[in-house]
Amino acid sequence: MCGFAVAIDWPEAESTVARLIQGIAHRGDVSDPIALASPTVAMATRRLRIVDADRAVQPQISSDGRLAVSFNGEIYNHEALRHELAALGAEFKTESDTEVLANALRVWGFRALERLSGMYAFVALDLANGEFLAARDPFGVKPLYLIQGPTGFLFCSEMRPLLDCVETGDVLLLPPGYALSRKSCARFKSPVHPRRETAVENDARALDRVLSQAVHRRLPPGLPAAILFSGGIDSTLVAHYARQVRPEAPGYFVGNTRAPDFRYAADYAARTGFDLRIVPFDPESDEVFEAIDRVVEVTESFEPNLVRGAVCSLVAAERMHADGFRVGLCGEGADELFCGYPPLEIAFSDGDAVEARAIREDVLGLMHRVSLQRVDRCSMRHQVEMREPFLDPSVVNYALGLPASALVREANGLPTGKAALRDLYDLYPNELPSSIRDRAKVPFGEGSGLDVTPEASGWKRRFDAAFSDRDFAEGRLAFAGFNLQSKEELYYLRKLADVMDVSRVPHLRDRAWINFPVAQHREKLRAYANFSL
Repeated sequence: MCGFAVAIDWPEAESTVARLIQGIAHRGDVSDPIALASPTVAMATRRLRIVDADRAVQPQISSDGRLAVSFNGEIYNHEALRHELAALGAEFKTESDTEVLANALRVWGFRALERLSGMYAFVALDLANGEFLAARDPFGVKPLYLIQGPTGFLFCSEMRPLLDCVETGDVLLLPPGYALSRKSCARFKSPVHPRRETAVENDARALDRVLSQAVHRRLPPGLPAAILFSGGIDSTLVAHYARQVRPEAPGYFVGNTRAPDFRYAADYAARTGFDLRIVPFDPESDEVFEAIDRVVEVTESFEPNLVRGAVCSLVAAERMHADGFRVGLCGEGADELFCGYPPLEIAFSDGDAVEARAIREDVLGLMHRVSLQRVDRCSMRHQVEMREPFLDPSVVNYALGLPASALVREANGLPTGKAALRDLYDLYPNELPSSIRDRAKVPFGEGSGLDVTPEASGWKRRFDAAFSDRDFAEGRLAFAGFNLQSKEELYYLRKLADVMDVSRVPHLRDRAWINFPVAQHREKLRAYANFSL
């Protein structure tokens, strides 16, 4: 819902935080006043007003005046927590979920994190003794970066403002599901960690109930919501459940009538009267390719799987914002949990449950570096908070407990994932088209018409034209620590290096690759059309 900056024991704290907030002004529609605890401690927020828009000014203070909290995200169970805390004596001045968090930390301490269901990053400051706690949600939906100086810490919701404000020192990311204090940095127990091994019986009606509730929890009271819609299995389910209570909610389709995904999206719209809004996107135009400079700057990444999708996500968020939406819903997380990618389909069909679960953990653990980073940066660039129902703890724990047979089944001679989600379509045959139920996974960018297939790709030919083989060899030397594998990666990395000092961001060198035995499964992978080795 916003972005924040916090300086703790940092020289010139107020002016530094003011500059950081200026660097993330796009993440909200109002700047809350800078709060000074001392000359070296400052907190500020650029807030997107969603929950209790007028009174939820940050930082929020616990009812005893002890804790101040700067927060980014949404706690979906904040009303239930509010009732618990009120029964324990906590008093509230607002309806803000940030105030609930401040009181929860005061009443339950570190263990409050075990109770939170949501997407979040925050810094909580003890105003009495100067101690702090910074934490990030278990999947890393919301970002949090920091620089640790000789005497203190500087936090911000994006990387580039930190690099621009401080001339030396590395920008570090707080990993998903971790909490940081002066004394330690450790993973915390949450509703989805540690992972539960409890078996789940595959029951379409049970999943129907769990997923519908997750979608409904993410619809903002008193505000309209939009849906990022591709006509794929996941986004169609999100639209279906959202429209059970918000039938007017529109879907935004990026592409044109010739895009591979369009016929599926149009099929659902024609069957249900869905308000399908087409966001024009011509993948062959020079304008799209020239947008890479802006996309790389916005996403703060050079990972191809992130940048390709972001070319589409950014224009969708821009249109949602222009149409007056502050909240959107998307299908992120479904492929990772329900096995929608070839490596997961192969792993869960091979019978080695331990290896399959390990690969899925890899995939889930990298979401914050790829799909979720894309979603956060592109939506927040245009003041839209995108929400991910598939990452609700109830859905996550259901998916992780399913047997392989409920996740992957054979179709057309290939292991095919998301079987449990496909089964939901049979519950609503008049509303959910079988054409969508039976379709294969297509990445967002490709479904919008962006051709990034291994052979004869117009998109990839552009990078071959931009760099000779010698240019690529020299580029790999110049960025030796980044393990570049293609001219496409070099192109993006050079663009990123033009706007920020990538040498000061260590996690960029640790590439977002999963640990999958490619050589062992090479022939199977080749059988999947559009899968690039």
